[in-house]
Formats: sequence, structure tokens, C-alpha cells
Amino acid sequence: MTLNGKWNLYYYPAYEQKINTVEELKNANLPMVEATVPGNVELDLSAAGVLPKDLYMGENIREAEKFETYDWWYETEFDAPNAPSEDEKVILHFGAVDCVAEYFLNGEKIGESDNMFISHDFDVADKIKYNQKNSLHVHISSATIYNASFDFELSMAEHVWRLTTMGINVRKAPHCFGWDIMPRAVSAGIWRSVELQYKKKYDFRYLYFKLQYMDGNKGVIGMLFDSDLPPKYVFDDITFKIKGSCGKEEFTHLVTRKTGSGKFLFNIPEIKLWWPKNYGEPNLYTITVDAYGSDGKHLLSKTVRRGFRTVVLDRTDVTGPDGRFNFVVNGTKIMAVGTNWVPMDAYHSRDNARYQKALELANDLNCNIIRCWGGNVYEDHEFFDFCDEHGIMVWQDFAMACHVYCQDDWFKDKIKKEAEWVVKELRDHPSLVLWSGDNEIDYMYALENWDPNINHLTREVLPLVVERLDPDRPYLPSSPYVSPEAFAKGGNHEAADVFPEDHLWGPRDFYKSSFYTESKAYFVSETGYHGCPARESIEKFIEPDYVWPYFDNSQWTIHSSDQDGNNKRVMLMHDQVLQLFGEVPDRMDEYVLASQISQAEAKKFFIERVRLRMSRMGGVIWWNLIDGWPQMSDAVVDYYYNKKLAYDYIKRSSQPFIIAMDEMDRWGHDVLCCNGTLNEISGSCRVYDIDTGEEFLSCDFTAAPNSNTMLGKIRLMYSEQRMFIIEWTVNGKKAFNTYLAGTPKYDFEQYKSWLEKINKL
Repeated sequence: MTLNGKWNLYYYPAYEQKINTVEELKNANLPMVEATVPGNVELDLSAAGVLPKDLYMGENIREAEKFETYDWWYETEFDAPNAPSEDEKVILHFGAVDCVAEYFLNGEKIGESDNMFISHDFDVADKIKYNQKNSLHVHISSATIYNASFDFELSMAEHVWRLTTMGINVRKAPHCFGWDIMPRAVSAGIWRSVELQYKKKYDFRYLYFKLQYMDGNKGVIGMLFDSDLPPKYVFDDITFKIKGSCGKEEFTHLVTRKTGSGKFLFNIPEIKLWWPKNYGEPNLYTITVDAYGSDGKHLLSKTVRRGFRTVVLDRTDVTGPDGRFNFVVNGTKIMAVGTNWVPMDAYHSRDNARYQKALELANDLNCNIIRCWGGNVYEDHEFFDFCDEHGIMVWQDFAMACHVYCQDDWFKDKIKKEAEWVVKELRDHPSLVLWSGDNEIDYMYALENWDPNINHLTREVLPLVVERLDPDRPYLPSSPYVSPEAFAKGGNHEAADVFPEDHLWGPRDFYKSSFYTESKAYFVSETGYHGCPARESIEKFIEPDYVWPYFDNSQWTIHSSDQDGNNKRVMLMHDQVLQLFGEVPDRMDEYVLASQISQAEAKKFFIERVRLRMSRMGGVIWWNLIDGWPQMSDAVVDYYYNKKLAYDYIKRSSQPFIIAMDEMDRWGHDVLCCNGTLNEISGSCRVYDIDTGEEFLSCDFTAAPNSNTMLGKIRLMYSEQRMFIIEWTVNGKKAFNTYLAGTPKYDFEQYKSWLEKINKL
């Protein structure tokens, strides 16, 4: 039974008064607005006219800051159904509450929480008034005041994101306190569903299936399970009936054990494995398990969807002669090409409505991996279900980023409980291929010349949780991980040539500078380049008087994203355009296009540089797919779902099979096949100048599976600025790629003419 919908919302400055009980709330005479659950308080205030209607227009987001030190009381009434049977329990389920909350049912406090990431369940069977009205209140305290109530250790203050300790001690998405891709939006709210659930008292606690090993085409499956059984059957002979199907293939197994928990093996003949996109089908089985007592009584039943595969992260701790960082699925090295997944919205109650479109974009771009960045929330099952069904691997950071976090026992316990919930909640998804301890915190330690391996959270707490609850899935302490050996070799952000996996940001200069081309990393898990949204999008979030120009423009600055008045990222985009074309257009539409060209060529280069080195590199996860609020950014799709030019370039570069040109080396450019499939591919290819039609290479080819195949070399001078079309035909179907030869500065008008010709292709 859902309790979503319209609630009452009361609010007041927490530093002016204290309201601790429902009775005190009734007598407080507080302002009240109508709230929507799931929701965020700022959205409710906006709908009521207390805050601006569009919080993303201009600098309106700043208006919400005044409510950071407010407390909130949600209130609703509901009619409860009949009393539960003796085999049922009644649970009040909160999908997620942001963030420090107390819960009251019929005026009685039933629990509290202090974590926005996880769900909270309260057994209310003896507190509900059945067939009567019940009142429900949720008191949410100011997360800002709560965070400030803790002591901050010296190490925490030494290196913090944006030089503030805001948010470090509260389990709230790190981006909420302001990031370079998100606004400061320290929200509150019941942001996922609320339900009154009548649940079976006796049920499976978990059903976990794993591919134990392969015996020819037969899969040997391990079923790990734990259950609550009626007392009468605790030591009875329990018969488990397992029925499964994948397409037309079906199987049935019967197993009898004197236990309600444990493990047993069964076979699936001609098993259909789950494969990442481009490497096979993402096969999923529907499996039903029924449990029966020795007297034939049906005790338990559960139906699940599962995919069977093995996954190994084959990596070394440092770069070197035997260095590597590869995802190996079902014994096959995967060339991973995909995107970083950042917050869908600054106000997370709107995330769910944005999932489908965003995931369809990732699928259309042929992403076979998504990295869920540690500054975000943990996404819901709808996200992972899509990835399961479409063969998209998921790299999941735990929700910590760019701070040195508290090492005391009380905070370790918070992280442990959160991780236990997250791992148990998500471990059944075959798409999930990696747990990563955090985002860039090893960097933070190393920048201060501290050994990151003293971080108890990622070296002790999290790996122990993963080992206990999900031992078959790889764990990486941090992204990038600074191992003891890497640290001993002087590994820090400025000397990252020892990291097998790295984030390539650096000076953010020309996208083919030595910072990028000389990186020794085998896997690039973050790298990006700025591109301006289209004018039609900009006009939706910048007020008319501020739309153009961008110099000394506070609205462009806040949407870059910076609420401290620093226009660094606005000027970064300016400089990247200047670098490529030698001048910056002074008309808005021209500037938008120039910045999008700059971004498109950069993203294309980042992807193809990795794919052209399949023998030594394991993948690239570019930054990023879509904005979580309207801004000037590295995203290739803006907040309003308008695609930048880079979208098309990435789509071409991420096809399962492409032919691409490498960078100038020894008087020319190598032309190679990049075959990211397990099939041998044959066809014909030609490379020609888009302006003159002059042909530089023409050949038939056979490309080996899952590797690069050399086709030839094109002799050029560095000074020759050309746009090449690389065209190939396989099984009668044509495809093409492009290559921009030469070095800047390029003529903007000439590039526009190239773009017109490319679009006709």
C-alpha cells in the first residue's frame, strides 16, 4: 500500500526553535505548504511560491540556500487495512529520506535515521490502528547544522574539496554541498517511495545464484540461500524445487536438505551466459524456487531474474612491463568503452523520471560500461535492470569523493552499515562488475604525501563487507587506486605515470597534448572536455540580459558550476576554443558551435586513443553522458536532453567495429581496425580527403576478433591540415569514421564546411 502523494510540510529555522514531538508541532503555529512525496522540500516551496518557480533559472538556486538551516515536518494520514494474519508482519518502508530524520506513528516515535542513501524499515504491526485513520510524521533536521555538530580532525581539514568540511560527516551525496558539475543544493525530503507493506513472516532472506564453473557447455550453478522457516520445519527435510527459463530453454531441479540455509549445486545444460554488449547476448534467466516441508506443505516461494557470468578485474598495482587493468568476463578480456554516470538531478526525487531517457542514450552510444561516480547517490533497481537487459557493465563507487573522511569508530560503523545495505541490495545484478571504495580519495591523501593505505574505510571496512557479502565480485580500494608500491614510487596526482587506472584531467589544455598522449595508464576511467549547450537550452536557464556575452557574467559562472563567483570553467571552455581555432567567435551561435567542435574532436580522440591500443589497454570511461542540472560542462547531452555535436562523434567512435587513424609517428599515420567483438570481420576500406576526394589508402581486410589489425600507413606532414573520411563496407553495409589531421590553429570556416560534408554522409 503506497503512502505517496500529497502531504503537509511544516518548516522553521532550527536555530530559533526546537520542536521535538508531534504535540509540540500541533501547538507551534508554523508555516505550512503542500508537499509531494516522493519529493524535495525546495520543490514544494517552489510550487507554493515561497521559492522561485524555476530554481534552475539564472541565479535562483541561491535562494534555496537560506533554508539549509531549517527543520522540516512531513505529515499525512492514512487508513490502515485489516490486521495482519499470524504469518504476516507489517512494515513501514521508506525508500530513502534525506537525511537526518525521526519517524512518528500516531504520535509515538518509532525510529530514526541519518543516511539518505539507504532504505529504512520499521516494524509497526503492534502500533497501527487497523481499519482506522493513522497519523504519520517525519521530522527532518538540518543536515548543515547536524554536520557542523561534529569535531573535524586535523587530517580532514588538511585536504577537502573546495576547502570546506561541509558534508563530510553526514551521509549525504557529496555533490549536494557544491561540486564542479553540480550546484550547492543541501536539500531535505522524502525522496523515494513510502509504503505500508504486509510481508510474509516466513520467507527467503536471500537467494543468490552464481556460475560455479563451466563443464563444456554445461553450467554448474551454485545456489546460496538463507530463509526464515516456521518453527515446526526448522530441522525438517525441506525439498526445494528450482524452475528456470531463458527464452525457450527450461530446466527443473529438486533438492532435499535438512536445512533452511546453505548451498547446493545444480546443472544447466547448454547454459546461456550473460555477456557485455558487443561480446554476446545479455542472457537472463527467470528462476522460481519453491520450498516444501516433509509433509508436503508449501512453505516458501520466490521468483528472481539472474544472469550467469564470471568477472575478474585483472590488474597490477603499478605500471610496468607486465602492467594491466582489464575486465575479464567469462574468461574473455573486454574492451570497455562507456560513460561516467553523474547525478540525474540536484533534487534526487526527480532522478527516477530521468532514468529511461538517459539510459537509452547510453545504449544508443553503444556504451558497454557505466561508472557510477562516488559523488552521487546509489541508483535504484530500475537503473540496474536496464543495464542487466542491455549488457552494460556497471562500475559502482561507494558514495565518498574527494575528501579525507573521518577514521573514528562511529564513522566506520556508519560506512559499514551503509555498505552492507548497498551490497545486499545490488549484488544480484549481473551487470554489476566492480565495487570501488571511493572517487579520488587516494589522490587526496597522496597530494599531501600521506600514504592512502592508512585509510581504514577503504582498506578495512569496505573490503571486509564485500568479502562477507559479495565475495565473487572484484573490489578496488579507490579510483584511481594508489597502491603501496605506487605510493613508494612517488605516486601522486602530479606523477600519475605509475597508476594502471587513472583520471586524465591535468591541465585541461589541448586534447592531444603530452599529458594525454604520454599517459602510461592502461585504463582511463575519467576524461573529458567542455562543450557549450545549444542556444535554445541556454535561453532556458540564463535570463535574457545575461545570455551573451559570457565574460564577467555571473549567470554563466554559476552555471559552470560555481556558486563562489569563480569563472574558471567558463574561461576554460573559451581557452579550449582558442587553442583549436586560434580565435574565439564573438557571435553566440558561432561560439556554441566552435566549443562543440572542440569537445567532439577531443572526446573522439580520447576514445580512439584507447581503442587503437587494445593489446595494452583495457578501456575508457569518458566524462560524461548528461547533465544533472543546466550548465556549461563536459556532458555530451544537456539537462534538457539536447545532444551536442560530441554525441555523434562518440557514437561513431564507439561502434563495435571501427577503422581509425592513429597519431603521427615516423612520417605518417597508422590505419588500424579496432574490433571490439568476438567475430572475425572482413570487408573493404578506403581513406580519402573530404575536400579533394584524393584516396590515400584502399584495401580489403580481415580483422581478427577482439584486437587491432594494421591496414597500412598514410604518409603526411604535421603541417597538413586535412579532414579524412575512413569508409568501410562489411557484408554490404557501409560505415565511416573521420580523422582531423595536422595541428592547430584550424580555420573555423573550413571546419564548418567539413561538418556540412560529414553530415551528408
